[in-house]
Amino acid sequence: MQSVRVLVLGQGFVGEYLASLLRMHSVSYAATTTDGRNGTIAWRLPADANTPADFSLLPVASTVVVTFPLPGCPAARRLLDGYIDHAQRVCADHPRLRWIYLGSSRGFKEVPSTRFTKPDVSAGGPRVEAEECVIAEYAGHVLNLVGLWGGARQPESWARFYTSPERLRSRLNDRSLHLIHGADSARAIYAVAMCTAELPAGRWLVSDERVYDTLQNIIGDPRIRRFLVELLQEAEVQELLGVECVDDIRLGASEVTKRIDSSHFWRQFGIQPLYPFVCGQPDPADKTA
Repeated sequence: MQSVRVLVLGQGFVGEYLASLLRMHSVSYAATTTDGRNGTIAWRLPADANTPADFSLLPVASTVVVTFPLPGCPAARRLLDGYIDHAQRVCADHPRLRWIYLGSSRGFKEVPSTRFTKPDVSAGGPRVEAEECVIAEYAGHVLNLVGLWGGARQPESWARFYTSPERLRSRLNDRSLHLIHGADSARAIYAVAMCTAELPAGRWLVSDERVYDTLQNIIGDPRIRRFLVELLQEAEVQELLGVECVDDIRLGASEVTKRIDSSHFWRQFGIQPLYPFVCGQPDPADKTA
């Protein structure tokens, strides 16, 4: 099997953007999906630790991007050790792999959180354990992507997650929202994969460096407005929002707290996010818009 520069394990939402970017720059790559759609390799890491994964289906690469969550250290070791053994069998003098693992921001509770913030394992769960394993044992690079959006994933549509006034109430205490477009996520991964300098192992928080107001994005939904009318009958909610009427609610970035600082990443790699979210406007990365 021919070797490639980049292997993408899991060509899902972010993987599609990354594959497009790699093709644009003529970088050799291969990608997997569970069903082998769109010319990818049909491959998965079995959930059962006793079921061996067939790594022989995968090409040897110098950089491997893992896009799917790994449930703890044992799963991370099973994947990374299995692929390393496979690569060394195919190519005895295979150079050291560069591992890029996509993590979440769920474990970051400090305000603001930066790449040097220690994530809360109890909040992040096994996924954070896997991230720590990739960094400590394999000198990997974890990109904690914050609020993925783009294409069919539009923040205005996230009103559907607030199915009752009670669910909305819980969000009113902290309306801050941090986002990163799928295209900017791909650019971030590409920057790490193509970096020719020696990169120290570690994690990077990756957002578009802005903060958004969740309520501003969803208040146009009639159901959300009805919930707000109901909630504003309560003195506690009136005090929280500082108003008694839905139309008087102050909206926008000035009304929320920036909780994620990803400036370290963009400075380190000398690039900037290109695709901010603008409520009510077309997707800036959609060339057909």
